[in-house]
Amino acid sequence: MKKYISLFIIAGSVHALFSLYWGLGGEAGLITVGSWVFTLSAQFGVWINIALLLIGVFKFLATIVPLTLTNHFDKKIYMISLIGSIFLMIYGGLNMIIGILKMCEVIENHNYFTTFGQAFVWDPLFLLWGIGLFGYVMKVKQNR
Repeated sequence: MKKYISLFIIAGSVHALFSLYWGLGGEAGLITVGSWVFTLSAQFGVWINIALLLIGVFKFLATIVPLTLTNHFDKKIYMISLIGSIFLMIYGGLNMIIGILKMCEVIENHNYFTTFGQAFVWDPLFLLWGIGLFGYVMKVKQNR
């Protein structure tokens, strides 16, 4: 169970920390998310920063709240975590494959940095987060 916990805690925390960093005004790595972020930032200013901070907090909570299942089984948290893990695996897996197809020029690629982030950074992290969380909730259910 520890390997699953480590996997989803690391992947989820990296996602959360980058969202918080960007929400506080940091820009490193932001180009790997997409140029649309800069467009929205220019249009909505501080509201984008607030949204990124809220997204970061949500990601952090989505990462740590499932850990409560280790000591106390809560069906709502279990179901939300299970559904969330499946969503993360599908979303991350499909987008990673699409990113790789773009990198291989099977699908049209509009921005190298964004595609690189999609294929090798953010979507694989979503996939790993989902795999770790899914493995964890399955072990929790099995040990119950």
